[in-house]
Amino acid sequence: MKYTTEEALAEIMRRKDQIVLRRCRKSCRVLSGVSAMLMVFLLLVICMMPGRTGSAFTGTVYGSFLLSAESGGYVLAAVIAFVLGVCITLLCLRYKRLKTSQKEGDRPDE
Repeated sequence: MKYTTEEALAEIMRRKDQIVLRRCRKSCRVLSGVSAMLMVFLLLVICMMPGRTGSAFTGTVYGSFLLSAESGGYVLAAVIAFVLGVCITLLCLRYKRLKTSQKEGDRPDE
C-alpha cells in the first residue's frame, strides 16, 4: 500500500503526538509518585521531631501580636506587598499575551 506524501506526513505527526502524550503521562505519574513519597516522608519527620509534646495545638501567643495597637503598620505593609504582587503578576501575564500575539502576527486584543 502506497502512501501519498500528505498521508505519510499526517501519520508521522500522529505518531509523534502519541509519543509526546505517552512521555507526558509517564512524567506526570513519576512526579505524582515522588510528591506522594515526599509528603509521607515529611509527615514522618514531623511526627518524630524531638521535643514534640502531645498535641500540636498548645496554647501559644504568637498570633496575638496582631491584636496590639502597634501592628497596624505590619498589616498595612503586608496588604501593600500583596497588592503589588498581584499587579506585577497581571502585568507579566498581559506582556506575555502581547508577545505571543505579536509572534503569531495577530493584533493584540485591547
